[in-house]
Amino acid sequence: MSLKDLLYKWSRNGRWGEFLTHVSALNFPGYKKVISHVYCVNNNKVPTEIDSVMVTRFGFIVIETKHFSGTLIGSIDQEQWTLQFKHHKRIVYSPIRQNQTHIYALNKALPHYRNVPKFSMIVVDEACTLQVVSDQHNRIVHRRQLNKQLKLWLNTQPMVLSRKEVRQIARELNAMRHISRKNKKMHERHVKNKKQPD
Repeated sequence: MSLKDLLYKWSRNGRWGEFLTHVSALNFPGYKKVISHVYCVNNNKVPTEIDSVMVTRFGFIVIETKHFSGTLIGSIDQEQWTLQFKHHKRIVYSPIRQNQTHIYALNKALPHYRNVPKFSMIVVDEACTLQVVSDQHNRIVHRRQLNKQLKLWLNTQPMVLSRKEVRQIARELNAMRHISRKNKKMHERHVKNKKQPD
């Protein structure tokens, strides 16, 4: 496979978008820790994977990356959203609802930090046109707007964590990146069964 073909394959892979989002988050100014691919395993249910968690002195930013094209249409109170293309459309589960599930799982996995503020950020590729309605605790943005939106949210929040606490939370999240092969296969089957064809 040529380098050009390899780069194209990566560009079509959701993991590549997650990597780009992770790099953008790392470039955000200020003291923070960014941990990607965090698995929450609770009560032997299907593990919940969170794309990225940024821990700051102001709280958690829980980031979900979507490799979407077309026009994304939806609002915070809708469970099903629409991806509209030129000649067809696709129904998708609300990424806001999905990230709310991630935050719920995170609160169960780290109950001692349940009351620390958590902000939901959905990041989409620049190829996706947004026609969505969100709120002050949920944002849907193109990747190039990520740091701007993070700054706007953090400017409204009080400082609630010390640097030591940020480091401790990051250590706990890093430990959650590693799960058993059985749980990982369970998660992969669950994701595969949920995927819908374009």
